[in-house]
Amino acid sequence: MDKENAKFVLQSFRPDGADTQDLDLAEALQLATEDRELGEWLVRERAFDAEFAEALARVDLPEGLRESVLLAMVQGGGDYPRIDMAEEGKWITEFAGIEVPDGLRERVLTAMEQSAKVHKPNFGWKRFGIPLAAAAGIALAFVAMLDKTDVSVQVATNDQRVQVEAVAAGFVRTFESPIFSLDKMSGDMPKLVSYLRAKSLPCGKGYLPPGLKSCKGLGCRELVIDGIKGSLICFDDKDGTIHLVIFRKADIEGKLPRISNPEIKQSGDWARASWEKDDYVFTMMSLRDKSKFEGFF
Repeated sequence: MDKENAKFVLQSFRPDGADTQDLDLAEALQLATEDRELGEWLVRERAFDAEFAEALARVDLPEGLRESVLLAMVQGGGDYPRIDMAEEGKWITEFAGIEVPDGLRERVLTAMEQSAKVHKPNFGWKRFGIPLAAAAGIALAFVAMLDKTDVSVQVATNDQRVQVEAVAAGFVRTFESPIFSLDKMSGDMPKLVSYLRAKSLPCGKGYLPPGLKSCKGLGCRELVIDGIKGSLICFDDKDGTIHLVIFRKADIEGKLPRISNPEIKQSGDWARASWEKDDYVFTMMSLRDKSKFEGFF
């Protein structure tokens, strides 16, 4: 299996682990652990899917949308545009002149084989995300049907800055990936900081919460969210691992409070604390109740 075939297989991977027994997927995942470029691609792919799904999950459906769609279907046309047969004929003529790319048949057959192996999941899309193509279709449907939809969530900005929510979602998706690992393992914080600096990654100048300074380091790695590079440093705490994500302030959208009064939130099982200091933005996350985070500051 080469990298292109591996990418094709990994794009159908489901985050709940339902596909872990698939031999093709196992081979693709093995290749991703051996090939750094492919591994980073997979992390970015899953992070983007998570951000997109989270954005869609926060869109409020208009009241009566389901009834309106069903009514339009029952009416058998209504305001739907009629098919222009002459225009259809032009399209058919144009498509008939398209030359089929080499290998297309093989790729379609491969896709059919992969689809046959995928069973319909029994969980909601709001929790685990939805396939990117389906998500894009839903998004386009919203744009077409709603003239004044107020969507405050932005998946990616024109100036390549990301929101703190996207950073948190991207970290969780990276952490939950079956190929997650730390680039540098050490309990010595100076060694971890030196490693990150050597890779030109943000280190935060040692601006840590007072309660975190007593925790032993576990390791660190590069963290890529929406194409922007940041740092992840993991600490060992009596209540579980603490993950500190550091990005340059210029890469993060919006303004956050200072370290003395951080923004603390709960997202499912994850507690999150965010703050900024000089040129850096910090996001501290752990699987615990947010009330246990307050003591760190």
